[in-house]
Amino acid sequence: MSNTDDSMNVRSHCSASKSSLKPHNLPFPIHGSTIECHGDDGIETTGDIAAPLHVSTTFVSGAPESCGQVYSRLNTVTRTRVEALLGAVEGGQAITYSSGLSAATALIHCIKPRRMYVDAGYHGVRAAFKLWSERGSFGSEIFEVFTLEQCKQLYEQRESQPRTERTLWHPVDTKEERALDLIWVESPNNPYANVADIEWFSELASRTGACLAVDSTLSSPLGQRPLEHGAHVVMHASTKYLAGHSDLLGGVLIVHSSLSDVLACKLLAERTIDGAVMGNLETWLLLRSIRTLSLRVRRQCQTASIVVEWLEKQRIDGRKVKKVHHPSLASHPNYSIATRYLLLPPATFSFELESESQAKSFAQSLILCTPATSLGGVETLIDWRHMHDTSVSAALLRVSIGLEESEDIIQDFEQALNKAK
Repeated sequence: MSNTDDSMNVRSHCSASKSSLKPHNLPFPIHGSTIECHGDDGIETTGDIAAPLHVSTTFVSGAPESCGQVYSRLNTVTRTRVEALLGAVEGGQAITYSSGLSAATALIHCIKPRRMYVDAGYHGVRAAFKLWSERGSFGSEIFEVFTLEQCKQLYEQRESQPRTERTLWHPVDTKEERALDLIWVESPNNPYANVADIEWFSELASRTGACLAVDSTLSSPLGQRPLEHGAHVVMHASTKYLAGHSDLLGGVLIVHSSLSDVLACKLLAERTIDGAVMGNLETWLLLRSIRTLSLRVRRQCQTASIVVEWLEKQRIDGRKVKKVHHPSLASHPNYSIATRYLLLPPATFSFELESESQAKSFAQSLILCTPATSLGGVETLIDWRHMHDTSVSAALLRVSIGLEESEDIIQDFEQALNKAK
């Protein structure tokens, strides 16, 4: 297939995604878990109650039963269903990718930032920005990564300057210079659960002409609504809470609906060329998982709050716990900001013991909870983060709460804490 053919198919698919391939129009609005169950109704005509799994990579040309599908790198009906669901759940237009990092990288390559602010707790995203800067440094481009203090100075300096409203934003032209091109904020961040003031960054984006992207993986769409607070793009590593079963890799960018033509369609065209699409099985697994998103995440957040309160009590009582990083606690530095933005307290958080040896001993002494990386699954995982990211305290343990009963998790934590030394 030629590049011209690819471009034509992408344009037609982008148009289709906004017209014929839409859920049924209902005479009344639907909300929350109803969207998760019915947000893709009408996209695929089938008698199956559960969405069928399609494994084909190519389709009969022009046949009505092919539903406009040509080649699976371009589009599949299952991917269209997943993207319709994710877009409806988050409130924008969704483009899925083969991993969270491929989603982040896709946005970086699309925006092509020369001046950027990056507040990423996850070391993988930091590495992606570093790689982008290193690759660009071979040319004549100069890349600048701004600090928060520099951003604050820009904010003040440009108070009286014309603003770029979100609906009028467009990718930067190669000859155009902006004060900032891209603002990347991870909120809540990994692993400290720090919460960003998204509306402040939205105003900074307006004053500088930047695109504001928020990595909302740790909160899920249930816990935070960045698009409603001025973000241009929301990113999720769908491997985590969206999938929720530790059995698939995926990522997604959800673009504000006003930027569909200037950004979402560009991302879609570039994904077709880059080839970073989810596999058929992973796409189908994600579609299955979204049906229970509200049930899983609400339960996980509720349980996390109970476990956090228990850990905080151990800290107050002087029982080996030195710090608990969770924004629901008044002791957390972002407690007041969290009350403005978080609809649910995050189910992933961290705590610190007195020493590295205690942290390792605690993790190894657990019976129900499993020492492993990643988060968002139905099983409670505990991760000694220093193993993967040496910028994190060696005494810190990150917890991803699953669907076990809170009292059982606490029992496991208590016996492990007693053995920690």
